[in-house]
Amino acid sequence: MTSYTPREKADATVWEAMKEGFASGGIVAIPSTLAVYAAMTFSPKFVKSTNWQSRTAMVIMPPLFAFAAAAENKLVHRMHEMAAEKSHSREMAEWSTQTQQKMLSDHKQQLKKMSTQKILAQPGMTDRGALSIQKNEEKEREIAEKFRESVVNSGVRVVSGDLGVHHRLANFWQENPFKILIAVGVPTVFYIFKGREGQQHLQLQMKLMHTRVFGQFAVISMLLSLMGFKEYMDRSGKFITEEDVQARVAQMQQSRSELLYRLHRDRIDAERLAEKRRKALEEDMKLGALKKTNTSKASIIDTA
Repeated sequence: MTSYTPREKADATVWEAMKEGFASGGIVAIPSTLAVYAAMTFSPKFVKSTNWQSRTAMVIMPPLFAFAAAAENKLVHRMHEMAAEKSHSREMAEWSTQTQQKMLSDHKQQLKKMSTQKILAQPGMTDRGALSIQKNEEKEREIAEKFRESVVNSGVRVVSGDLGVHHRLANFWQENPFKILIAVGVPTVFYIFKGREGQQHLQLQMKLMHTRVFGQFAVISMLLSLMGFKEYMDRSGKFITEEDVQARVAQMQQSRSELLYRLHRDRIDAERLAEKRRKALEEDMKLGALKKTNTSKASIIDTA
């Protein structure tokens, strides 16, 4: 898994939002350009009733709207994900730290064991090593169960086996509602406009007005439906597999192991520093006693 600094993560999030906006804008630009080109080619009324400013606006405004909507939606979605991940990691780090402190207080040699079976099984361990290994395995299983429970309760729904098509569609719907809106809304508006061609008594301006009204109603209805389902998914949680759960648990265990190693290293450094200070104090005391002895001898010699 790629590791980012906060600055790199922010840049990566912005770049993902930009790519999402460019992709959506490019997709919308194709039909908008083709529609204006077809209207200019096959509709003299369209050419007569519009100028180059309005035609340019018809070409560029839909892609700009799609770019802004898709980029903003992706950015907001990623910000929510980052906030949730940060909050979850902080809570689990605090829980892991408290658990480790309790383990350290229960047994003074827990730092040397580092919650690792290989270290516990190294030569030189006493007969209590097997019992310590068994206790350590039980604690590791308990911690792994806690990690798994935290993942399951973090707003997701675990699916046995692989994700089905409807699960993937629901996850995609939750993450990309505006993509679905564009994919469904643009053909719908075009179909509404094509339905006005049979009404010869209507001028082009009236056809465009009818298309805008009916198209706006259709798009708003779709938007409400899409966002309603997205809200349901946000409340219920996205679908993940058991493999995804195990991957998250493994990542949390790796973070915990790194934390244990840092605690162990800090404790060793503190003990070494304390040992150096103790030796330095003993040396100072010896030098002080030696100087005092020499001074006493010199005083006796002078008196004699």
